[in-house]
Amino acid sequence: MIHSFNMKNTGKPYLTQSENQIDGFEPIIADSRAQQGVSNMSPSELMEAALASCTNMTVSGVLRKRGIPYDDIFVDVSMETENGKTIITRTVRVISDAPEGDVKAAVERAKNCHLYKVLTGEIEVRDVNTAE
Repeated sequence: MIHSFNMKNTGKPYLTQSENQIDGFEPIIADSRAQQGVSNMSPSELMEAALASCTNMTVSGVLRKRGIPYDDIFVDVSMETENGKTIITRTVRVISDAPEGDVKAAVERAKNCHLYKVLTGEIEVRDVNTAE
């Protein structure tokens, strides 16, 4: 399945807004400098949030499927650049009284998160530029 997301210019420098939002939800707004007073999320932060969300959904799904009780799941994702290389750090913390081995095995399945697979696989960006 091919997914497409359209971001449009808002007329303000460095501020974009989603054109194809989900029914019932506000559009996504990204501000590369977080200075417009409209959004506090840069495109990089949106990617970090997407990986954290995908990871959380994957881990919670595995825990539920395996019948492992848990109280909460916290996922922290950060990105930094060192010597021209982007390094993403992902930390998953599960609050649960279940045996630690069961929880760790479920957390290991977080590698099945689609975005994790994209970010750790080979990536090719195809630019299609048009002018009207």
